[in-house]
Amino acid sequence: MKNLVRGFQPSIALLFLLMFLPTAYAADAGDIQKLKETRQCAGCNLEKANLRGFYLRQANLKGANLQGANLNAADLRGAFLRGANLKDADLRNANLEDANLENAKLAGVKWHNTVVSDRTVIERKWREVFNLVNGKVTNPDLSKADLSGANLNGLDLRNFNLQGANLENATLEATLLNNVNFQQANLTSASLFLSDLRNSNFSNANLEKGKLQATDFRNANLSQTNLKQANLSNAFLESANLSNSILTEAKLSRSYLNNANLSQTKLNNANLLTSDLRGANLTGVDLANANLRGADLSNSILSNAILRSSNLEGANLRSMQLSGTNLSGLNLSNVDLSGNNLSKTNLRRTNLSGANLKTANLSQADLFEANLSGADLSGANLSNADLTRANLRGANLQGTTLSGIKLNFANFCGATMPNGSKGKC
Repeated sequence: MKNLVRGFQPSIALLFLLMFLPTAYAADAGDIQKLKETRQCAGCNLEKANLRGFYLRQANLKGANLQGANLNAADLRGAFLRGANLKDADLRNANLEDANLENAKLAGVKWHNTVVSDRTVIERKWREVFNLVNGKVTNPDLSKADLSGANLNGLDLRNFNLQGANLENATLEATLLNNVNFQQANLTSASLFLSDLRNSNFSNANLEKGKLQATDFRNANLSQTNLKQANLSNAFLESANLSNSILTEAKLSRSYLNNANLSQTKLNNANLLTSDLRGANLTGVDLANANLRGADLSNSILSNAILRSSNLEGANLRSMQLSGTNLSGLNLSNVDLSGNNLSKTNLRRTNLSGANLKTANLSQADLFEANLSGADLSGANLSNADLTRANLRGANLQGTTLSGIKLNFANFCGATMPNGSKGKC
């Protein structure tokens, strides 16, 4: 017991030390007091400080850390902010007349109702962002504009031209962006959470690692778009064109992709948990290692698709077109394939336990060593199918056509046979 306690002592000491270490991102209380009294605080740590309404006229804040600081309604007229870090700072309603912000870091700044004069020293890029946020841009053509890191939340940018624009790490949350031209734009790691992007054109754009949750992309053109590792969970993509796009490792759980065009799209390793893909065109899509558990793929086209190692457990695959698709070795347990045409389909070693295969056409299908335990095959056509070593334990085969099938070493233990009798164990 003593050895056990002794072994924990370093961990306990470390935990105790961490509890009392100063928080790395907190503003220095002494620096705040110094700023209040002298307005001289070059290089001070004022990260996330509440400086709302502070009188900082002609203050020296050269190189100060003001990241995330609240400067709403602060008087910064003539302030020296050269090289200061103002990333994600709140400058709404602040007065920056004659202030010097040369080389200041201004990504993510809130600019609404800020006062910026002609004499304010500020990089051209950020002056343009300021003008855009405050409705001072009359020309909607911002093609090839540098808006990287800009905070454009809640703006109305409908019908703007942002072709080839740089919006890397920009935030456009809850922004009206329908009918916008984003062709070839760089939106890497940009956040468009809850934005309206209906009918917008993103062809050949880069949205890699984009934060696109609950975004409305209905009828948008996303063809040949890079959406690798993008977060599209709960996004609305109904009737969107995603053909030939890259969605590798993308998060699409609970997304709405009904009637979307996903032909030739790369969705390998993507998460499509419980997504709605009804009527979608998935011709030639790469879904290798994708998670499609509980997804609704009814009435969709999945011809010549790659499904290697994908998880389709509990998915609705009713009335799908699967011609040329290899389903061998997949987990299709509890899926709904009722009424599907699976003639000549490769289902070798596929897990179909508990699947609904009522009235399905499985003629000439390859079901070698397939797991059909507990599956409902009532009324299905299995003529000339290969069921060698297949497991049909407890399956329902009432009214099933079994003419010409291969049954070598198949297990029918407890199965309900076509004539209603029980298979021997």
